[in-house]
This record gives sequence, C-alpha cells and structure tokens, in this order.
Amino acid sequence: MKRSICLLCLSALGIALTFIASLIRIPIPSIRWYFHLGDTIIFIVSLLFGPIAGAVSGAIGSSLADLQAGLAVWIPFSLVIKGFEGLVVGWISQGHEGKKDLVALFIGSLLMIGGYAIATIILFGWPVLIYEIPVDVIQCVVAIILSLFIVRSIRKRFPIISKLKGCIEWKNQI
Repeated sequence: MKRSICLLCLSALGIALTFIASLIRIPIPSIRWYFHLGDTIIFIVSLLFGPIAGAVSGAIGSSLADLQAGLAVWIPFSLVIKGFEGLVVGWISQGHEGKKDLVALFIGSLLMIGGYAIATIILFGWPVLIYEIPVDVIQCVVAIILSLFIVRSIRKRFPIISKLKGCIEWKNQI
C-alpha cells in the first residue's frame, strides 16, 4: 500500500509538471512551429522516479496539454509516444544512478522523434517532416541538456530522492 501511494503521488506530480511545461510553448516564427519543455520534465521524472512514474506523467501530462491547447488530433499519439518515452528512459536508467542517464535520454529522444515522425506522416503526409523533425531534434537536445543538469543537481543536493525511487522500483510494480 505504501508503495502504491508513493507511486501515485510522484506520478501526479509528474503529470502536473509535464502538463504545465508542455503548455509553455516557445515559438519558431519562421516556420510557425513551436517547441516546449514537456520532454524535459518527462526525462527528469523518469530518471528520478523510474519507468512507471515517467510513463504515466509522459502519457497523461502530454495528452492533457494537447487537449488544453486544442490539439486533440495529437492526443492518441502523445499518449503512446510520450508514455513509451518515459517508460523506456526510466527503465534503462533504473538501478544505475546516473551511469546510464545519457544513453537512456538519447534512446528516449529517438523514440519521441521517430514516433512523432510516424504520426506526422499519418496525419499530414511525409512533406511535413521537413518541419517536424528539426523542431523535435531541438526539443530533445534542450531536454537532454536541461534534464541532465537538473537531475544531477537534485541528486547532489537532495540525496533522499534516491530513497524515494527505491519505494517504487520497477520490479515491485510487476
């Protein structure tokens, strides 16, 4: 029961932060596109609290942000892509306390870029990839840099965070 409450609270925090960060959109005027910091939060939650909290916050937080922004067509894609992104990043990094963070973030970024490339082709056709992929790459590079910096700072200043992750390890949730 204690583990379930811990996971629920951390996931709710992740959902709220992902939602807010995804709604703060940074426009790229020349192509009328934008990027946001939602992936940064998904990465932080996944690295600090593991795959379940990362998947839940990525899937639900991003989907709610799409709904709020009036982008309902993206909701099913965000649900799957961002959820899987959080799951994979948390799973790869789990139990390695910083040693595999960069690898996990790189693989998670590739999944996000590839997932949204497929979604873009389904929704709008392949020519739109010329706009989608560069923006997603920028978003992932920024997310990787920020999340590594933030996670390392949190782990250094608040070592108790590592103990929180222990209450929701992946093996305990299966």
